[in-house]
Amino acid sequence: MNNKQYKILVVEDSDDLRENIISLLEINDYEVLVAENGYDGLQLAAKEIPDLIISDRMMPIMEGTQMLQELRSNSLTANIPFIFLTAKSSWQDIREGMNFGADDYLPKPFEAAELLNAVKIRLEKKNKADEMLDKVYKNISQSIPHELRTPLVSIQGFTNIIIDEIDTIDKDSIKDMCVMIKNSSIRLHRTIEKFILFTEAELMLKDRKNYSSLAVGITNIDKSLVELLTHNKAQFTDSAHSFEIKTKTSSVKIWQEHFKVILNELIDNAVKFSFPSKPIEIYSAEDAETYSIVIKNYGRGMSEEEIKNASPFIQHNRSYYEQQGNGLGLAIVQRIGEFYNVDFNIRSEKDSYLEATLTFRKAIPLNNFAQPPHNSFVVI
Repeated sequence: MNNKQYKILVVEDSDDLRENIISLLEINDYEVLVAENGYDGLQLAAKEIPDLIISDRMMPIMEGTQMLQELRSNSLTANIPFIFLTAKSSWQDIREGMNFGADDYLPKPFEAAELLNAVKIRLEKKNKADEMLDKVYKNISQSIPHELRTPLVSIQGFTNIIIDEIDTIDKDSIKDMCVMIKNSSIRLHRTIEKFILFTEAELMLKDRKNYSSLAVGITNIDKSLVELLTHNKAQFTDSAHSFEIKTKTSSVKIWQEHFKVILNELIDNAVKFSFPSKPIEIYSAEDAETYSIVIKNYGRGMSEEEIKNASPFIQHNRSYYEQQGNGLGLAIVQRIGEFYNVDFNIRSEKDSYLEATLTFRKAIPLNNFAQPPHNSFVVI
């Protein structure tokens, strides 16, 4: 790792400590920016966008926690890794610092090796996150044009034919073209809704405080609810797949609409990648504290490498399988599940089966379901 490529901002009001940290980082080939208080640090961070910020907590003019809050509220600086240096070292202080959005917490006094190790770990994590974002952005540039343009071309093309040649086309041909227009519009709608779902799920994770009212949601799962989702999927996709449903009743900690979203995505995934001749199995398992739903399909499955590299906007072997979609389904399940502390696990054998398991925390059953405070999530 060539440290020269990394720019680190040091915010510290103690002259001696600040100079020691600067010397330590420069000796290890890091580029160092310096500020003596939180206000100057905030201005410098917005201007230079460093790779990492090391900051004291208690400082004049603007203390470290206030600076961190300002950084996290700015989209340009929100994701910069942040290490707190402080004389306070109780668990309560550490937890408070983490609540403000700090990535690490180094109590004073500390050894040089401790600081260098903390810096190395944070920069390595940043590298991995940047690599994943680069991969996502690359696939977005490929996915969005295809997923939006393809149905739009069909809608515009068939519409123009009907408008221009209405007097020469027979009734059955017009009907066929209208069906194609309808199917393309449904595909376009599904694509847009998936992007919205993914964005909403990302916001839920990044801003848990504003979405905290969702965390108390409860869903009463029974066989009829699962049957309704599979029935809707079969009607919507004109699917020839059959389902074997063996689920028991239980109440779990998740809003009902969000439960429908993630189960719908897994059913959709199972329909796409299973053999129509074999039924899709949906069953439950439970213990005193958790309730699991398993969706198992028999088809091409996924290799260990494909599961490991599962990412939004990425489809595996698309050129071979020619499936529709943008690879967002599993990502939506992961993001929503993470918000509700739902464990999501995939087991698969290539060219054989894929088994997806959602494990929920049990809750006290409710007779009536309250609806989420917004209606952004739509089951499609």
